[in-house]
Amino acid sequence: MPFPADLVTDAGLPLLPDSVSQAGLRYAVDGGQLADLKAAGIVLPASLANAVLKRQVEFAAGRLCALRALQKQGCAGAGTLAIGEHRAPLWPLGYIGSISHGDGLAVAVAAVSEEWHALGIDIETVLSREAAQPLVEHLMTAAEVAIGSSAGLALERWLSLVFSAKESLFKALYPFVGRYFDFLDVEVCELDEAQGSLMLRLLSSLSPQCVKGSQYCIRYRYSGDNIATLCLF
Repeated sequence: MPFPADLVTDAGLPLLPDSVSQAGLRYAVDGGQLADLKAAGIVLPASLANAVLKRQVEFAAGRLCALRALQKQGCAGAGTLAIGEHRAPLWPLGYIGSISHGDGLAVAVAAVSEEWHALGIDIETVLSREAAQPLVEHLMTAAEVAIGSSAGLALERWLSLVFSAKESLFKALYPFVGRYFDFLDVEVCELDEAQGSLMLRLLSSLSPQCVKGSQYCIRYRYSGDNIATLCLF
């Protein structure tokens, strides 16, 4: 399968162990880009036949990155990953992975399921203060706001990080939970700027494997106006 020349090996993600592979693609939202992605072997599902071009390109770019990441793991025979329940990608048996895209960049990570239990990534553009302010009550508790304030982080930068971290956790836990859960079902309980990490704690039980009080480490990395987060365990 041919891959576009603009696949990137450093997609701005936090440092990954050697057992986890990544692939990134900078894309443009235009018909030529979509045609190139289809030529590389990506097949759009019927559910996206009438979707806007942006959604089609994002989907195809993310799936291409996923296939590249899987190939690095030795899974060369995988076709386009199908869409499962709640739009989650269906990974080949024996593998786990995660996809994210936005602001012209798609990224994917993959690993062998015998080595890691869960994997989630997210990339976001840091919000403006005007866009961030109305979202605070829906995304963070007062205690979480205080953690960012104590660290001297601008509200928009802190909220963008917390949002992305919780998105990464959702993706990592979805195979065990099988449903959406609320941003306020989990809270930041610790921030370590030196290590580029924060700790998330469940405030309610989501499944037998994901119980109230469970804690998960999220690694993060800022790159210009973007933030990338990783949940791996």
